[in-house]
Amino acid sequence: MRIHITDAGAITLIEPANFRGLDVLIDPISPEKLARLVAKIGRFEGEDHIRLAPAVLKFLSPLAGDPEWDKGFEGMIAYAAKAGWVDEAGLVRAHITREEVAPARITLDDFRGSMRRLAAGVSAVTTGTMEEPVGMVASSVVSISAEPPLVGVFVNETSSSLPLFQQNGRMAINILGHDHGAIVGQFVKAAQGRDRFAGADWVAGRSGLPLLTQALVSMECRIITEVSLGTHKLLVGRIETTTLRDDRPMVQFDGTTLRLSEE
Repeated sequence: MRIHITDAGAITLIEPANFRGLDVLIDPISPEKLARLVAKIGRFEGEDHIRLAPAVLKFLSPLAGDPEWDKGFEGMIAYAAKAGWVDEAGLVRAHITREEVAPARITLDDFRGSMRRLAAGVSAVTTGTMEEPVGMVASSVVSISAEPPLVGVFVNETSSSLPLFQQNGRMAINILGHDHGAIVGQFVKAAQGRDRFAGADWVAGRSGLPLLTQALVSMECRIITEVSLGTHKLLVGRIETTTLRDDRPMVQFDGTTLRLSEE
């Protein structure tokens, strides 16, 4: 069983059914970032070990809850306790394995050039209320699950909007149509607040979130979790209401906004 702390900030459990050993694989990463990530799962013990809470391992395991896995996991922890690897607080000791070779990297220009060629829809993502609206433009909306209905939005951790979405715990995703270029310009240029929403027809949704009446789709969501990945936070929302309208979408491609042909 191995916990992997990646340079993207993700913490995953590898080989969850292997109960013959436990270690923590660490990608090349800055000491400051590593300290923050380790604090989420346990604590350092010297330079070569990390103390982990068994509950964290169960939380990370996709097999937790299966009777056979639970039995094997309990046996592993019991063996570790007998060997003296579990302290008085119940934390089990895991050896640190450091990845000496950094994962293959591409240049920032190569990444941006590649992503510019990924055609994507454009959405106005909002939170707050009609009295104190908050919004941003995003082409990073992703479909996650139909049952339950989940959708995600990636937000840069440096965005001034992020704390407001986290504080409110709700968001509305308004998928824009081909004729909504003025709304994109307003969201990009105007200060956060009512000025950003001026000039378009916005109404309060069932939960009070600002909804664009002429959006192709408006989805009111409750933010159920967030995940740190690299420079961004993935906000995962459970869809509670939707409204739909037939029209052509706005599409972003290679740094420009395009209209789909009617043909």
